[in-house]
Amino acid sequence: MAENATTSREALRDFLSLIEEVDRDFLSEERRVTEAADVAEGEHMLLHLVKAALDVWVDNDAARPRFAPLASPVLKWGGEGADNPAHCAPLDPSRRYRIRGRMQGEAYISFTVYTGKAEGDWNDGVISALNHTEFEIATDGSFEIDILPEETPGALHMEAGKPNCVISRHYWEDAICGMADPSKRVELEIECLDEPGFPRPLGPDGLANKLAAARNFIHGQTLARPATPDPSQQPEWFSLVPNTLPKPMKWIPSEGGGAGAVDNAYCAGLVILGPDEALVVEGRWPECVYANVMFWNRFQQAPDYRYRSCSLNRKQMEADDAGRFRFVVAHEDPGVPNWIDTEGHAAGTLYWRFLLPEGEIEQPRCEVVLLASLRPS
Repeated sequence: MAENATTSREALRDFLSLIEEVDRDFLSEERRVTEAADVAEGEHMLLHLVKAALDVWVDNDAARPRFAPLASPVLKWGGEGADNPAHCAPLDPSRRYRIRGRMQGEAYISFTVYTGKAEGDWNDGVISALNHTEFEIATDGSFEIDILPEETPGALHMEAGKPNCVISRHYWEDAICGMADPSKRVELEIECLDEPGFPRPLGPDGLANKLAAARNFIHGQTLARPATPDPSQQPEWFSLVPNTLPKPMKWIPSEGGGAGAVDNAYCAGLVILGPDEALVVEGRWPECVYANVMFWNRFQQAPDYRYRSCSLNRKQMEADDAGRFRFVVAHEDPGVPNWIDTEGHAAGTLYWRFLLPEGEIEQPRCEVVLLASLRPS
């Protein structure tokens, strides 16, 4: 056996070893994962991470990149939204790229270039970003955006000497969740403008590098996260106090890194409910291009929004003429308008997104009540 053939074999063993480590240590009593159902749900999430890792980092290449999906109705990890498919492509900061796409009824589109400490990681922050109000769109909805090594007006740029990737986001705001509507299609491609040469066989070193990137990605979404969150390190818009919500705030790229969107304001908080309890939330929609609230399980996955009412945007939620609303988070249908379905999860997260908001956003008000008190008499 050729000596360098061992590199891919060692990388594969390291990759498989990480999967075992995540199953053992991330889904552990130390992280308060004790119930068999929670373990199974966490393992399902881990398989979704593997699916994304292979598609984005192994079966992809910065010399000939493609936009690989980060979320779908059957690909859930890291807090996906029910209305907004996202895609990712790896980049080489020494090359030039061109994105081509077409806007088809979306309320919002954006492209963000991120960097990280190693290939497969994007948690060091934002390098550049553009949304649909910042680039030219033809009458048929088509557009082109360049990604260049240096800052250039009207284009995205990368950071030299570090890993780079680009994430696309498309948001629809309709009565059916965007990712549950088969008529919704993302029309998008990316081309390397520098001739990369004839595609070569992958080889052991190439596969080893790709597996290392996939490993970095999975590790960053699991074991790299603290077992016990430090309240001082949480953004102000995230509440660790159960069943309370803070004032929504604009996302800051330097605030804990991560892959947020620079045009978003967020609001989130833990939800813990007994089997006979419900959380009543009141607030008002702000002026923005898109707004949504949804429930995630403890692994930042939404229930199946194709069949369950776990996500409500402004078109789906009943509100008065001033945009004021009242909704209920509960394990069972409370028999009132605007139900957020927990799918029976005793604990999870209520998460809001507001895109391109104008002015301050009202802080939601929360109250835990008995579910029976809400049912019509």
